[in-house]
Amino acid sequence: MIPTRLHAVADYLLPAAIAALSLSPRRGRATRRIMRVGPVWHYGYTMLTRYEGGLVPAIGMPTHLACDAVGALGFVGAAALLQDEPARDRLLLAAIGLGELAVIAASRRHPPWDVRATTDGRHR
Repeated sequence: MIPTRLHAVADYLLPAAIAALSLSPRRGRATRRIMRVGPVWHYGYTMLTRYEGGLVPAIGMPTHLACDAVGALGFVGAAALLQDEPARDRLLLAAIGLGELAVIAASRRHPPWDVRATTDGRHR
């Protein structure tokens, strides 16, 4: 399982990497827009999450992971729907989305200090 602390680090580094990849002039116009909007959405709910990376703890980790899934499916959906974009861009969008889904599946659902943790340190 990916600890919430590591997930928080990834929540700040990976969207920055996606935004940086959008700067390539070789990317299609729609691909660039998606790769710029996605990170803004991601940073928005990341800062509101009740975990090690949150600034204003308003939402729990399960809600955060649901938002992650919405963003990931947005990338996958864009890859499927943007038929006019270059194949390499569509593959990149699909890879980003599928990679995010893999991280979601492997991430802990609650930070270690959350009351939902069991007494032996494992999470429900």
